[in-house]
Amino acid sequence: MTAVAASDQELLQEFVGGRDEAAFAALVRRHGPMVYGVCRRVLKDDHETEDAFQATFIVLSRKAPGIARAESLGPWLHQVATRVAYRAHARRKQRAGREIALNEATHDASAPPADGAARQLRPLLDEEIGRLPEKYRVPLILCYLEGKTTDEAAQQLGWPRGTVAGRMSRARDMLRSRLSRRGLTVSGAASAAVLVQAARGMAAPPAVLAAMSQSAP
Repeated sequence: MTAVAASDQELLQEFVGGRDEAAFAALVRRHGPMVYGVCRRVLKDDHETEDAFQATFIVLSRKAPGIARAESLGPWLHQVATRVAYRAHARRKQRAGREIALNEATHDASAPPADGAARQLRPLLDEEIGRLPEKYRVPLILCYLEGKTTDEAAQQLGWPRGTVAGRMSRARDMLRSRLSRRGLTVSGAASAAVLVQAARGMAAPPAVLAAMSQSAP
């Protein structure tokens, strides 16, 4: 079976069983863009983002034997990346000796133009997604941050398509409510569009993905 066709669980088993670097590299290519996006939204700085990106996959390499739900590897990596990025963000604040507002307006020359809502949403997005209950968080990450269709997510999770669609709708409502409590109001009609827009423009540079893929821990 090719790496493209293999499931996350199969690739993890190959990596754990024989330290198969090709299997690990396939996981990096598959989930790297999402992980990089999480780190970039939180940290903004290219070098800190790359460090957090690499640290996330080092955690994966160390904890791979104990990951019981490989079919949900994307959401698992999202949690790790968010935790790693926010720890790096806290260390930066400590070094600087001053508070940096999470909703600080930042111009990213590498990103495509975005409206104000998306720019405000980016630093808060992953933190609030990570606080959602798992049954809502997982399909949201798979479909919005990893670009899977509803059918693909349903197949991966073993859920009926209607369950995935319903839980994503509920997840958007919960996320919108949580964001509104933090001062960011997003209308129901615009929530999905803003969520997708906030996740775009943070793609991992090919060189970063290639370097990590070629240096499996």
